[in-house]
Amino acid sequence: MYRAAMGPKQILYFVKYPEPGKVKTRLAKTVGPEAAAKAYQGLAQSNFCVLKDHEATDVNTVVLFDPPEKELEIKEWLPGAAAYRLQRGEDLGKRLSCAFQEAFQEGAQQVLAIGSDTLGLKPEFITKAFDLLTYYDVVIGPAKDGGYYLIGFSGLHTSLFRNIPWSTQDVLKTTLGWIGEERLSYVLLHELEDLDEIKIQ
Repeated sequence: MYRAAMGPKQILYFVKYPEPGKVKTRLAKTVGPEAAAKAYQGLAQSNFCVLKDHEATDVNTVVLFDPPEKELEIKEWLPGAAAYRLQRGEDLGKRLSCAFQEAFQEGAQQVLAIGSDTLGLKPEFITKAFDLLTYYDVVIGPAKDGGYYLIGFSGLHTSLFRNIPWSTQDVLKTTLGWIGEERLSYVLLHELEDLDEIKIQ
């Protein structure tokens, strides 16, 4: 199967189709599943535009989507990405590992994975992340809930995704522990929050 040549920098954008009851379930407990899905849909689309606005000749955005049967709807919702690929793996760690492996196999030299439910994402954060990967092995955008909204590598380090307690406040702490074990250099970006952390008055 023919694939267009990718630039040396890739952005892996992880999204879910905004189906009520299937996304932002924590937020849905407060505002209801329809409102939660609509909020996620708008935010994910806005963040995709941030990434697309940032694209240059050497940067490609790849949409990693779920579930598989919604591929056509995802392409219509978020048009114009360099590629669309199904998220592969039974948990987030495996899905991240597969996506990073494929990106580096294609010749990418710097790769960022970014979540779609982050509040306050700006193009300059993406620029800074790529710039920092010139000097560091790993760049991380920490989230206020103890996780991260962005992780980037200048080489393949899938060991950082093993045995992570996903969806807990210990995600970042555990990841930094693995970075220390592997003797990798890292830097943290500006802290942001995700859509689940909205406080409804």
